[in-house]
Amino acid sequence: MTKRLPAPIFILNSALIGFLICCASIARSQEAPPERVRVGEDAMRAVLVKKVAPVYPPLARQAHIQGTVILKIVIDKSGNVFSVQLVRGHPMLSPAAMEAVRQWKYQPYLLNGEPVEVETNVEVNFKLADEPAQGVVGDMPGGPAETGPPRPATPGHIRISSGVAQGLLISKVNPLYPPEARKQRVQGVVVLRVNIDKEGDVTNVELISGHPLLAPAAIDAVKLWKYKPYLLNGEPIAVETQVQVNFTLTIN
Repeated sequence: MTKRLPAPIFILNSALIGFLICCASIARSQEAPPERVRVGEDAMRAVLVKKVAPVYPPLARQAHIQGTVILKIVIDKSGNVFSVQLVRGHPMLSPAAMEAVRQWKYQPYLLNGEPVEVETNVEVNFKLADEPAQGVVGDMPGGPAETGPPRPATPGHIRISSGVAQGLLISKVNPLYPPEARKQRVQGVVVLRVNIDKEGDVTNVELISGHPLLAPAAIDAVKLWKYKPYLLNGEPIAVETQVQVNFTLTIN
């Protein structure tokens, strides 16, 4: 024979269960929001209130390097960027992009009415303005071809081919092989744009292309080169040209 619980006890148990369910619901509703959430680029772009443009790195500009740097950033509850990590981008552009993005400012991102930290990606684009074309003075048939995009010569200068300039070179200083480049077994060619004055002295050297570990040594060496004065209608004139500096490691 089945015993039945007295009615008051059954009612009490039902009330207790209901009370516990209610408490659980309240606890869930009062849970703290997550410490950090992942938000898409478009959504965060809409709440960006301060954007600092990067400074174009001089060596990257001289080498005509362009491209996009992608960064992963973390934004705190106040909207400040406090962590920046490189996802993808050229090594000569990435540091400038990271330095600029650290100064960006966002509106606080709210979740359930409370500010939270946000992780997102940003893109920083580097693009050079197009440069007009220019002819070359004194180019010899069959001579070395000019490399890199041309640009207008500085007023008071004319541009001569690398082959003509090579024939005027009277003193050439070889570069010191950078220890770090030697350690990493880095080899290659550095191409430079060079200005030579009326006396044949190198007055300015700019990087066109070359590995960043090799370029500074090449520039320092070429600044010491000496040329015969270039004559135009019998008169010495300042010139602009290109030179190549080769770095090759010997095999032990």
